[in-house]
Amino acid sequence: GGLGTLTENHNPVGQAWTRTAAERAKCVITVCTGSGYLAHMGLLDGRRATTNKLGHDLIASWGPKVRWQPKARWVNDGKFWTSSGVAAGTDQALAILKTTFDSPELADAAAYTMGWHHRVDDGDRDCFVAKRAWRVEV
Repeated sequence: GGLGTLTENHNPVGQAWTRTAAERAKCVITVCTGSGYLAHMGLLDGRRATTNKLGHDLIASWGPKVRWQPKARWVNDGKFWTSSGVAAGTDQALAILKTTFDSPELADAAAYTMGWHHRVDDGDRDCFVAKRAWRVEV
């Protein structure tokens, strides 16, 4: 994720590596604008995904066949997990622990160990969505 996504969208070597790695992976996780990178390559076509709230409209334009979820904190669709930002990525990681190991206790223990207040158990609800009014145009 981050601003590097803008340049990596035009890096055929990086895209080839990412495509191969994503095809082989059991789980593909993105944070922030990383979902735009996958969307640009068509890897999220037909799937639900989310991305950074501030750059949502730009990122969504990179993947017009993606079923973008602008209000989601994180989204899981098959082996793909996308989150709307860095802090949301931490909540997403806790959800992945919970799902992968079928253990809410493990996710709670990880959050406690990090001193993290797990914001929501449901990725479809992002507590920061109302703040989207102050987004900046890129």
